Amino acid sequence: MTKKLLSSVLAVVMIAMAFTGCGGSASQTSSASGEESAAQSKNLTVNVGAEPDSIDPALNTSVDGFIYIEHAFEGLTKVDKDGKIAKGQAKDIEVSDDGLTYDVTLRDDIKWSDGKDVTAQDFVYAWQRIVDPKTASEYSYMLDPVVNGTAIYTGENKDVTSLGITAADDKHLTIKLTAPCAYFMELLARPMYYPLRKDMVDGNDKWTQDPKTYISNGPYHMTAWNHKESIIEQKSDTYYNKDAVTVDQITFMLMEDDASIQAAYQNGELQFADSYPVEEQENWATKEDYHNMEQAATYYVCFNTKKAPFDNEKVRQALSLVIDRNYIVEKITKAGQIPADAFVSTGVSDADSSKEFREVGGSYFSVKDEDYEANVAKAKQLLAEAGYPDGKDFPTFEYSYNTNSGHKAIAEALQNIWKEELGINCTIASQEWAVFIDNRHKGNFEICRHGWIADYNDPISYLDMWMTTSGNNDAHWSNTEYDALIAKAKGTGDQAVRMQAMHDAETILMKEMPVCPIYFYTDVYLLNPNITGVVATSLGDKIFTYATIGAKS
Repeated sequence: MTKKLLSSVLAVVMIAMAFTGCGGSASQTSSASGEESAAQSKNLTVNVGAEPDSIDPALNTSVDGFIYIEHAFEGLTKVDKDGKIAKGQAKDIEVSDDGLTYDVTLRDDIKWSDGKDVTAQDFVYAWQRIVDPKTASEYSYMLDPVVNGTAIYTGENKDVTSLGITAADDKHLTIKLTAPCAYFMELLARPMYYPLRKDMVDGNDKWTQDPKTYISNGPYHMTAWNHKESIIEQKSDTYYNKDAVTVDQITFMLMEDDASIQAAYQNGELQFADSYPVEEQENWATKEDYHNMEQAATYYVCFNTKKAPFDNEKVRQALSLVIDRNYIVEKITKAGQIPADAFVSTGVSDADSSKEFREVGGSYFSVKDEDYEANVAKAKQLLAEAGYPDGKDFPTFEYSYNTNSGHKAIAEALQNIWKEELGINCTIASQEWAVFIDNRHKGNFEICRHGWIADYNDPISYLDMWMTTSGNNDAHWSNTEYDALIAKAKGTGDQAVRMQAMHDAETILMKEMPVCPIYFYTDVYLLNPNITGVVATSLGDKIFTYATIGAKS
């Protein structure tokens, strides 16, 4: 498709998060009255996303949901005020010489928000629950490193008590791994490894809905969930490190309309915003409120490989090759995103930590401007080989995305590219966030937008989600050779062997193209200049626990 035609149909946009899109505006800062109010009360009102599909640590799959959960719960390790992994609920973690056994001693002063002691059994219960097929957790595969984790969630082993975690008593845990796992300390800081209260969760599907049962062990506890309006979390008096918690209350406004978010930020009603109108990116980029950081994340298109004609890899390859990624990042997103020529993003280490996985793995197709016409020619050839020369007889299909002006503009771009270059027709459909997530997981789509932020600094965080058994495999794609390579990568502590297996797996993924990477993210957000100490990491963390609110010097 010509850039001239694209220019006539697209607005300027910005998308910054893998699960919540961002744009920009032209305001200076939030109002003085809002700043003074926040400073006096030590309260923050922020927007990191819309109504979450779930705030159950085992069932949430979105970054915004993760942020709500991360403030309320804490694992054996945590992300500290410097953005580093540090001990959390654990007082001590001893790792055996072979890297297969973790002996954990819990802190003496860890409490649940209702005052009861956090025990080792709470961790055992939560871990067994997430791998239990009855829980139907999309993140159960994240416990693959733990002995019998894979066998339990796939149904091969029916005994959840065989999972490699045991409690000797209330304060001591033993964790057994199948192979040394270089990123296990990072995993322990993630929601799927958080403890849960069995007496609150068991037999109560609505335990997350009521502050009386949403008992947590982190720096905050939920006091209200006003659906489609706000989640309110207050500083917990029972948290062992409460003296380091500087914000008394966080109100997470559940908003997905960019204009409303921007207006609330400009009026001082919000002190932090992850989204704003699409046409304002360049204006915001000149303000001191504006932050732009590297992010280990990929924005991509997901094909439903169980639905024709997207069950044909040549169709998927054609629709991917024809996308002008440079145009999208230069004329649409305009915030430093990198055109994606593979699935694993930049910023992820390889076996030699001085090199990135992307540097070693290279490109799977050219994203250079001068090669675009050749890509289009190849795409047309592939579509013809699939039985649709010049798009003839190709069925009209739907591209779905969650409500956001940035996602809409990219959807419009793809719609026009596919029509102009391949002669195929696409309709686009916007859905509310929770509905979109549910439909995507259940396979109620043909093609949809998607995004992924790594959970930890390892390429497996991008690649194991496409295993046949993965709950996050929204493409419903299956390849036995790919599965074997991922199992090989997870079954050894040899970094060279692991990385080669993952490079080989990515080669299969990019050949069969169940997903079409478009760009590697940057993370853009607005923060009131009078607030310091907000922790933002390349993995999507937004931690307000240690923020300082006050008049700017």
